[in-house]
Amino acid sequence: MLINNFNKEEDDNLLSKAEAEEIKEYHFHVYFLQDNKQNRASALALREKIFKLIEKGFFHPVPLDTYNDSPRGPHSIGSYEVWCPKEHFSRVYSWFALHHGVHSILIHPLTQYEVLDHSDRSAWMGKPVPLDLSKLPEYVDKIPLQYPELGLGYSAPNNNDKTK
Repeated sequence: MLINNFNKEEDDNLLSKAEAEEIKEYHFHVYFLQDNKQNRASALALREKIFKLIEKGFFHPVPLDTYNDSPRGPHSIGSYEVWCPKEHFSRVYSWFALHHGVHSILIHPLTQYEVLDHSDRSAWMGKPVPLDLSKLPEYVDKIPLQYPELGLGYSAPNNNDKTK
């Protein structure tokens, strides 16, 4: 039996601040061929299924209200984004792994390094889709809070904060 004996207070000197950093939010980008009626319909049906599963409390990712029927930002074909806090990553990843069908999905963390997040730090389900990383900033000053009202991901209460 593997037992995790890591004690953050005792082992702080083993990790630098950068090494101890934790990713708390992710994006899942679902791609579709916007000019192919069947492929587009399949992607949007998958999106509707996600909304229904959220409504029933199965998991708590958040699809954006809109989808892209043409290339947008670094994404070269139709797509939509599903935000996922770390608290639900495993279930969302598992669900997409089993149900993404013909659609490619880019999974990337949200940090201050957008190009790295969409390239070296990313993973794919299905065949990778070309991205135009020149449309992304290398670095942003702050990680934008996606849905702070949910209290998840980067907006979750920090239980390790000793100043409280």
